Amino acid sequence: MGANLFATLISAFALLFSGYSFYESVVRAPQLEIFVPPKISYTDPDRPDNPFEVFIVPLTLANDGARTGTVLSIVLEVKNSKSGDRKKFIASKLGTWGAGTGEAFAPIVLPGKGSVSESIQFFPQVGESVPRILDLEPGNYDFTITLDVASAGSDSFFAPEINPLSFSMQAGQMDYRRFTGSGTMEMWSANYQSATTQTNEQ
Repeated sequence: MGANLFATLISAFALLFSGYSFYESVVRAPQLEIFVPPKISYTDPDRPDNPFEVFIVPLTLANDGARTGTVLSIVLEVKNSKSGDRKKFIASKLGTWGAGTGEAFAPIVLPGKGSVSESIQFFPQVGESVPRILDLEPGNYDFTITLDVASAGSDSFFAPEINPLSFSMQAGQMDYRRFTGSGTMEMWSANYQSATTQTNEQ
């Protein structure tokens, strides 16, 4: 009887393991994660009295799920820690600043267990009332990146899982001479560590 019970337990365990493997490799909904390095870039290529701010953010998007996830758009919100002002930006082009005109942003398809890395240029969202979110003097800024992800109909079981990514950066003294041509200035994380949605959840 003991041998039969042991064999039954082994079979049940094997069945559970098989079911779990099937879920992880075939069924699991898209689970998207965002990674941002400790340095990003900023430019205001026009002039101080006519600002057109652009943030250039190297992003890595990873899908830890089994099913394909599609990122339709990406929104960046920037908060000035000193004034409390907020300004929204939309992913508009791909590539580093000044690399030609840049390729227009298009939906990003992430297969299961896949990832993609791109430098994304964020332009001000149409209708923004804050002319310039960065001060001329050094300051600290809070960022939030939100993904608009295609949903799998009304079935919540297959709905993508994604949390916004929040992180902070600091900037030095702004000098418009830096923005001549394809010039930018760096913003950096105070602890020089990458920001990820994984650390958001801890």
